This record gives sequence, C-alpha cells and structure tokens, in this order.
Amino acid sequence: MKFRASSSPSPVPRSASRPLGSIVFLCPHDVYRRKMSRVRFHSMRAIGRLTTVHWTGPGWPGWEDDVPVQKNLDRLLSGRDPSWIIAYQPHRLVDFAGTRAPRCLRYNEMYDVDHTFGEIEEARANLVVCHHHNDFLEWRQRLAREMASPPGLVHIAHCAERRVFRDYGLTKQYDLLLVGARNVSTLLGTHYPLRDRMPRVLQSMASRYRCAVQDHPGYDHDDAYTDRYAIEFAKSVNSARICITCSGAPKSRFGKYVEVPMCATALAGDVPDEAQDSIRSFLIELDTSWSDERIASTLSKWLDDPEALRERVDRGLAYARLYTQEQYARRLILELELASSRVEVST
Repeated sequence: MKFRASSSPSPVPRSASRPLGSIVFLCPHDVYRRKMSRVRFHSMRAIGRLTTVHWTGPGWPGWEDDVPVQKNLDRLLSGRDPSWIIAYQPHRLVDFAGTRAPRCLRYNEMYDVDHTFGEIEEARANLVVCHHHNDFLEWRQRLAREMASPPGLVHIAHCAERRVFRDYGLTKQYDLLLVGARNVSTLLGTHYPLRDRMPRVLQSMASRYRCAVQDHPGYDHDDAYTDRYAIEFAKSVNSARICITCSGAPKSRFGKYVEVPMCATALAGDVPDEAQDSIRSFLIELDTSWSDERIASTLSKWLDDPEALRERVDRGLAYARLYTQEQYARRLILELELASSRVEVST
C-alpha cells in the first residue's frame, strides 16, 4: 500500500459541523503487515473510499521512529494538518499527544482497564470509539468519574468486509463447525467458556452429523496483509450449515456475530449484552448454563428442520447487510465531524 491512499469522495451523511478533510491513520507497518485480524484495516480502507486517508507510522516509508509524530507529519504532509488522526498502538509513537490535529483511538475489548485507561490518558485522546456497547456503557461512566476533561466517547458496532465475508456458493460439507479461539485465559478468567465446551458436545454428535473444529490460525503471519486468513476463514464458514461461537466472558458482540451470517451460514451461540432482540431474530441460541445434552438437542432440532434453518440464514443475511464496512465508514466519518465541533469549542 502506498503512503498516500486516496479516492474520490462519495456521498457521506453530513452534520451541521464542517465537512471532514483528510485523516491520518497511524499504525506500525509490521502490525499492518502481520496482524491476522484485518478488521481495523478493512474499516480504514472503507473510510479511504469516502475521504483521503494517509497511512503512515513506524516502519512506513519516510517515517522516522525516533522523531515526534507532529514533526513526521509536518514533513510528510508538507505542513498541512489533517482533520483527524486515528492511531493504533499509540505507545509506539513519540509524543503522540503533541499533535495539532485531534486524536482518535478505537477499541475492541476494553476489559484491561489499567492499560486502556493509561493509553487514553497518555494520548490525550479527543475521541474514543468503542466497538462493543457494554464497553461503551462502562467506560462512559468511568471516564466521566476519573478524568477532569474526558474525551468524547461513541459506540460503533463491529462491521465486516463484504468482499471477504460473503456467500461463496460452496458445498455445505459440515453440519456443525466450531469457530474462534479456544482455551484462552485473560484477566476475566476463562475467556471463551462456551467454545471450550463445544468439542466435547460435537464429539457426542459425530455419529449423526458431520462435525468439525476450525483451528485458530494464530495471531501474526508475514502474509496477513493479503487477507489470506480472513478469506480462508470465510470459506470455511460458508462450507458449514451451522457455525458455533460465543460472546466470551465479556458477553460482547464480537465480529463473528456479523461475519458468520454474512457468509450465508446459520450462527449458533449465546446472546451478547448488545442488540439482543436483533441478534435473537437470526441466532440459534445456546447458553453456558445448559447441559451438554440440551445444547446437542437444540442443534439437532435445527439441523433436522432445513426450512427453519434456511429462515435463520436469510434473517442473518438481512442483519449483516446493516453492518458492512461501508456502513462503519459513514458512521465514523459522521462522528468525527460532530466531534470536530466539540474540539473547536473546547480549544
């Protein structure tokens, strides 16, 4: 990817604030190249189709790692300030808090309170985007309570790249496919309790159904920037009648709650603490409090009723159409425009 990636702006919802200019996306190049999860980069590409986005940071052409961010930007952008700077891993930047342009941080899980709070505070962030609604509710109270001048805080739900997560028209070679990381311990304890139980449940069902477990590919690969692992995952999902995952210990609406239905596959799992009515409309609901036998019988009921299962798939596709990266880009641009007015008023 070239340093300056831009395209002709497309229509974007506009607020009463000034229209958004260019955005700088700061991310270490090795992270961009190697990080298996591509959702952050897919969303920035979508934003780049609506406005000018400059991709740069440590390891990118022309960037000097031991020089403050503002001096790097002055040189690379010929002294022209962007409207906003969006950063990932700001701890790898020198004096990120000293930029003239306002600063935005985006978060998936925020359960590591000390790390997250310290990062927001050190960056002197002007806007924080929470991808999980339960994090948004918790952090809205925490920042108001613990910071004299808290940043703006908004919730934008996880979205998925429809060019990757789609119906590939593949043969449904699995009846049941378990997806996502397993056997992970975090500050919250066992992070994916339902997923950790499911191999045992699937083994009990293997005499009647074609069951499989998708191994996690690992978090870093030299060719991750090609989207290879995201595409392989999407094709595996598309090859199953039902995919099973969970919202984990945080009860969060992870990206898989969009990615799986976007691949024209029914999703089974627990209900996260977010958009519960909408998710229940297409989800095959399971729960960690259930016995293995109840989980197995619930999955069997849906597999043995192809018409009802097809309805779940169709409802999931309709839901996923509301959460493409194009939708994310429009929402984030609108939030940045609104936040620009707040930053101007406060300065």
